[in-house]
Amino acid sequence: MQRFYFPNLEKSDDNIVIKNPDLLNQFNKVLRAKSWDEFTFFNGVDEIDFIYEIVSIEKREAYLEKRWELEVDSEIDFDLNIFWALPNKIDKIEYILQKWVEVWVTWFYFFKSERSQKLILSENKIERLNKIIQEAVEQSWRSRVPELIIEDNISLDDFEWNENILFHTEDNESTSLKELKIDYNKWINLFVWPEWGFCDEEIDIFKKMWFNKVHLWNRILRTETTGVVASFYIIQNK
Repeated sequence: MQRFYFPNLEKSDDNIVIKNPDLLNQFNKVLRAKSWDEFTFFNGVDEIDFIYEIVSIEKREAYLEKRWELEVDSEIDFDLNIFWALPNKIDKIEYILQKWVEVWVTWFYFFKSERSQKLILSENKIERLNKIIQEAVEQSWRSRVPELIIEDNISLDDFEWNENILFHTEDNESTSLKELKIDYNKWINLFVWPEWGFCDEEIDIFKKMWFNKVHLWNRILRTETTGVVASFYIIQNK
C-alpha cells in the first residue's frame, strides 16, 4: 500500500481533503487512483499510520475517509545524530541522506571542515534534499522525519556531555568499532571525515574534547559508506 507523509494530519481527522498539486498528480497520473482505493498516511509525530480510502477524486481535489489505524513501532529509542563534513558533490549528499534515513538517523548536520571543497547549496537544492529525506521515510516505513541542518561551522563546546564518536582513516590512538563502549542514554553523535580526512588541527581539537576516535578497518572506506556501516552496527548492538 502506498504511503505518504502528511504533516498536518491529526489523529482525530476522520476525513481529509487533498489539494496539493504534486500529490494529486501522483494520485491521478502515476498511481491511477480511483474511488475505494486505500492509501496510508502518517504525520511524522505519532507512531501511527492512518489508512484512508478515496471517496471521490478529481483533477484539483480528492476527498478521503479514514478506515483504520495501525501502530508502527519503527523508531530507535535513542538519539543518533550525524555530523558530516560537506562532501565535494551534491549527489553524495543525496546518497547519504537516502541510505542513512533507512538506517534510522535522528538528525543530519552537514558542516564545512578545513578540507571540505566549495559546495553551494541553494534553497532549491536544500528543498530537494528534504524531499529525498521524506521519500526515504515513506519507503522505509519510519514514523519520524529526520531534520536536515547545514552550517558553515559548529562549536564543539555544545557536545561536552554527549557520546561523541569520531571516525578517521588512521588506526593510531584509535579503538575498533566492536570495542567501543557506548552510553545509549546520551545523545550519540557520529562525526564523519571529508574526502581527504580531517586536518591535524581538527583532530587535535577532537582529542581535547575527549571524542572517541574510531578506526573502522584497514581499508579506507568512502565517506558515504562509513556512516551506513557504523550507524547500523551501533543500532544493532544496543
